[in-house]
Amino acid sequence: MTADPHQAKARPRTFTDRVGRLDRASRARQQFLDKPYASVQMLLLASGGLLLFGVLMSVSTTISAVHDGTGGGSIWGQAVKEGEFIVVGLLVFWAAVRMSPRMFRGLTYPVLALALVGLLAVLVPGVGVVINGARRWIDVGPVQLQPSEFAKLAVLLWGADLLARKQQLGSLRRARHLFVPLLPGFAVVIALVMVEPDLGTTLCFMLILLGLLWMIGMPLRYFTVVLATVAGAVLLLAVAAPYRLQRLTTFTDPFKDAKGSGYHTVEGLYALASGGLFGVGLGHGTSKYGYVPNANSDYVFAIIGEELGFIGCAAVLALFGLFAYSGLRIVRRNADPFVRLACGAATIWICGQAVINIGYVSGLLPVTGIPLPLISAGGTSLLVTFFVLGMLTSFARHETNATNVCRRSERLGRRSRLERWARIPVPKPYAAPAKRRQAAPAPAAVARSPRRAPAGAPAGRPAAPARPATPQRRSAPRKVS
Repeated sequence: MTADPHQAKARPRTFTDRVGRLDRASRARQQFLDKPYASVQMLLLASGGLLLFGVLMSVSTTISAVHDGTGGGSIWGQAVKEGEFIVVGLLVFWAAVRMSPRMFRGLTYPVLALALVGLLAVLVPGVGVVINGARRWIDVGPVQLQPSEFAKLAVLLWGADLLARKQQLGSLRRARHLFVPLLPGFAVVIALVMVEPDLGTTLCFMLILLGLLWMIGMPLRYFTVVLATVAGAVLLLAVAAPYRLQRLTTFTDPFKDAKGSGYHTVEGLYALASGGLFGVGLGHGTSKYGYVPNANSDYVFAIIGEELGFIGCAAVLALFGLFAYSGLRIVRRNADPFVRLACGAATIWICGQAVINIGYVSGLLPVTGIPLPLISAGGTSLLVTFFVLGMLTSFARHETNATNVCRRSERLGRRSRLERWARIPVPKPYAAPAKRRQAAPAPAAVARSPRRAPAGAPAGRPAAPARPATPQRRSAPRKVS
């Protein structure tokens, strides 16, 4: 009697079958992670997915941007402007991918000088543009640039280069060498940003500082002191202005003044709650029309929750999680100290900024006004983020395994089509700088005590010491025959 094939297929899976399936999935995942360009692929997947959400939200909120005065007077004005910035950003990304870590270190001080000049120029009347009581932008022809966004990149490169040089010289054994001039430099930039004023961007600078100190391996007791100092400084800055203090007081109970100080938080929560599991549909949300303020920038995550539901919010969080994993993986697989510091601090900066934005939209943190990276509308922020993504991709291409495979393919003439078309240079393996050897001190002359010359020796110079007589072996007596 033959067995029924349908019954054989319908038999319940045993524990061994489940373990075998999990083992095969684990091996497939490990094979993918062992590939030389796995970090590049995961990084591009995460950033590309987030950029897709940004494009969708730009198209969805372009009509509401006309009512806010940011749409350029046309229904599709915001979408067209966002598309132009994306095209320019892709060119910036391509240029950053072609650069080597040595070139990024060479840009440190020119970018820092330009950022400081821009922060000072914003404060000059007639140059800086005042919007909603804040002087943060500079008019450059048809666009407005925000120098504080370039300052984030500048202090990131400067701090990574400074700590990498000190680490290579072995001068980080004392706390003062770790904090000076790193902390005074950050304090100067933060002071210039707070004059604008801009507390949200100041939080990003502090994220970069904490990321640099964490990646350099600062002892936990010092890191705890720095973290407490940063938290105290943020609290002091928040209390210094009346409107910031009001945000802190309404954070615990935003529904107490739902039409006043708690309006932003309450409307954001309503938009998130109305989406449900799958959302009301892309473009069908109503909260962006005069209810949720800054629906295209600060509160864009609330619109995602309303139109795409819990599934869309979970996808955004998963993409940011993949971005964080990819950045930390690049840090672990690189030997260059500058690459490790810059990549780790940049990952903490972008992901920390996303956590703060999502936190205050969902009511878990006080409102600070930080855009969501790659999703919120904003030209300068988007261009800087594209440059950082290109820098991280370049660092991923300079991993040890990726460098060896790329150089082997170059010798065999088997470079990929993308590398040949884009003329991406072959990354060079990292070589640790040669340690400077100090000149050995000249051997000191050994003072010898004068010896008495034996009797009969000439009086000019002392006679050489006589060799001790070596004992001679006694010869055996010969036998007399």
